[in-house]
Amino acid sequence: MAIGMSYDQFWNQDPYLAVYYREMHEFKRDEENQKQWWQGLYTYIAISTALSNIHLDGKKHKINQYLQEPLRIRPKTEEELEADRQRAIRRTVMQLDAFKAAFDESHKEVNEDAG
Repeated sequence: MAIGMSYDQFWNQDPYLAVYYREMHEFKRDEENQKQWWQGLYTYIAISTALSNIHLDGKKHKINQYLQEPLRIRPKTEEELEADRQRAIRRTVMQLDAFKAAFDESHKEVNEDAG
């Protein structure tokens, strides 16, 4: 009865029904345990973030931010992975373009000084 079965189901219906109810009960307990673990993790991150932003030495420090979005539980889909790859490629191209522009600018000054 603690696993969610009624008295009638236990005594008068299929005996294997008790096995399925027990498995479901264990699944629900595991799920609740996982939820509580995640809650503890979020609490830990929140407290760690708050404490890391306390600076007793009076100096300015970089402020740590709490998570911008929830932690991901499910794995990413292929579409999401491809979008991440494309963003990484665009970011790399932008960094290389900025590096090239800075390099060209520094060499332009050297060439002007020599000429």
